[in-house]
Amino acid sequence: WKQVFSGSLLLASLAAKTVDPSVNLAVYYESLCPDSIRFVNTQIFPSWQHFGDDLKIAFKPFGKASFTESGSSWNFTCQHGPEECVGNKVQACVLQQVPDPKECVPLIDCIMRSPDPPTAAGDCLQNQLGITTTTPEKVEACAKSDEGSNLLHGFGVETKNLDPPLYSVPWVLFNNVFDENAWQQSLDNLTSVLCNKFLAGSSKCKDF
Repeated sequence: WKQVFSGSLLLASLAAKTVDPSVNLAVYYESLCPDSIRFVNTQIFPSWQHFGDDLKIAFKPFGKASFTESGSSWNFTCQHGPEECVGNKVQACVLQQVPDPKECVPLIDCIMRSPDPPTAAGDCLQNQLGITTTTPEKVEACAKSDEGSNLLHGFGVETKNLDPPLYSVPWVLFNNVFDENAWQQSLDNLTSVLCNKFLAGSSKCKDF
């Protein structure tokens, strides 16, 4: 019995070692910011494709915007103009209505890859990705309502409360912590940063 028990412990230990580590990434960005678009399309999405569920991404579409109270809702001013506020609000609604990362991450990538991100959600949902979790009509209704404003305001409050304060976009937290060097390096090679600093020992990091 002791030998069988020891063997079971050994097997359990070996099984435990095959589980790859994971990392949480919070991305603070803007829908019309060229650097945000580049980061989502060339770093976030390819890294997510590489690491899969080991890379847990939280998108925060607000950036350097500001807000003021307006009755029961909010007015927003955005770095790249009113259309960016619309785009941020659309993405806030998308993130609320499409919570599964397997749909959400490709959807945000598709929206940010389009020629006009503020108006791209419908095409990405229906034609590009075939997502049925929500509809273009539901996203549009949310974005044009107090619901969308309140969702975006929530991201705004979180962004304004960052410590240290956000001073550039995109801004990234790794496991809820801001690491200046990791952030700067991630803008050009996120996968390498993740392997070297946060996912050491992962089977997906053998080439990094």
